[in-house]
Amino acid sequence: MQGNRRQFIQAAATGAAALSCPSLLARARTVPRADAETGKLLIIIAAAGGASIVDSFLPVVASSDNTGIRTYKPEQIESVTGSAFRAVRKVNYSLGVPVGNDYAMVDFIKRHGMDMAVLPFTCSSVNHLIASQRSLNGNGINKGRTLMEAMAAQYGADKLLPNINMSFGGYAIDGTDAALPAYAKAEQIADALLFPLALHREQVIADRTNQELLEAARVVRTELEALQPRAKTMQNLSPIKEFLTFRQKVPAIEAAQLLEALSLLDLARFNEMGQLRDERNALLAKVRETFPKFLNDPLEAQAAMAFLLLRYGVSCSVTLGLDNLVRFETLGSGRIMSNLPLAFDWSHNSHQGAQNTMWRRLLSVMDRLIQLLKNEDHLGQPELGRMWSRSLMYVATEFGRDRSRSGGSGHDLNNAAVMVSPLLKGNKVYGGVDPKTGYTYGCDLSTGEPEPGRQLSEGDVHHVMLQALGIAASGAPNASGIIRPA
Repeated sequence: MQGNRRQFIQAAATGAAALSCPSLLARARTVPRADAETGKLLIIIAAAGGASIVDSFLPVVASSDNTGIRTYKPEQIESVTGSAFRAVRKVNYSLGVPVGNDYAMVDFIKRHGMDMAVLPFTCSSVNHLIASQRSLNGNGINKGRTLMEAMAAQYGADKLLPNINMSFGGYAIDGTDAALPAYAKAEQIADALLFPLALHREQVIADRTNQELLEAARVVRTELEALQPRAKTMQNLSPIKEFLTFRQKVPAIEAAQLLEALSLLDLARFNEMGQLRDERNALLAKVRETFPKFLNDPLEAQAAMAFLLLRYGVSCSVTLGLDNLVRFETLGSGRIMSNLPLAFDWSHNSHQGAQNTMWRRLLSVMDRLIQLLKNEDHLGQPELGRMWSRSLMYVATEFGRDRSRSGGSGHDLNNAAVMVSPLLKGNKVYGGVDPKTGYTYGCDLSTGEPEPGRQLSEGDVHHVMLQALGIAASGAPNASGIIRPA
């Protein structure tokens, strides 16, 4: 868990809420479900390190006009009939052992291309920390709120933990709006696999014979705090108010009593656990089957948790993403490196191999998560439609890469945002890429028509997503050319 008391309590409570189901959650709520008909779901995928669009869905084909830039041979690229996108074939790459899975990027286009929109833009920083923050707050266009905070403020008032963040670095930093409701702030989860074990004050304790004593201690603690002079003088300080407000939520979270419903681990050995209802057991089995490497792969564990949090109405915004650690796994009779150090920023010299490896890793998990969302009813209620019908998935990343063949692959402001959602007019690149330079250009947001030479900003991308999610923001441009009519 994180290092201070507030974060520890948050992690514990996060686990409790994530195990909820509609029927038991209703007991803990006093606010009516606001999202049953119109609520949206947001999934942020943090592509740490700088994922390049021209090394994924807009690869540039080598020709006599672009010999000075990094390109791909025609046989390295796969196209899909009727699709606006292309895919780079697997790049064989090795670091002592083979690197990367066998997922084919073209399969993502085949399955989800009709819901995919690529919006070229130019960001405002190539500093990893700053650029990752700006990819989530649109460079401050909405009072400094992150996209996740805006989502939680709009749809999360009645949710136990509306904004869950399982990423790190700049992707885990709060926005700067002091007026943001406390409930909309992100709850940080350090380990998606283990945090459910901390969700209840005594449910995993072997000796639970002193429940009355524990309850009495809580009462006395509250009374003593009220009598402390320093408590009275400090009670209006923002961190203290936030801590006490959150602590008041803990009983409601514990009341859900659904640890075993979310945990991907086998909890049968913990007192009275493992007694799942058939439908919840079946759903958990489906999630485990979809992400079979959850025990060893944090990204798969995060995706599994993200789905369950959204499915049971605990959260409306979840953030997951790559880490910077080397990871190995068994593939067939051999061994591969499945995650590179520094993720998308691993190698400036073996740029194409590193980018290809990490894109295939990310898209494999995104593909399976989307398929779950497409197959499952919102809140388990068929009359509300499938979860995917109200979802928006956004690949957030720091920056693009320079295009020079001789210059390695240094950081570059020019790139494009990848969004996958039925809320957008999909199967389209909203702009294009100049085949002579490899640089992207944008579009007229009101029509969606490409405009060579036009450069959109982080704020433009942010406004498109806010409007698609039904969230008002001052100064918003008309983005009707990209957003699918309701």
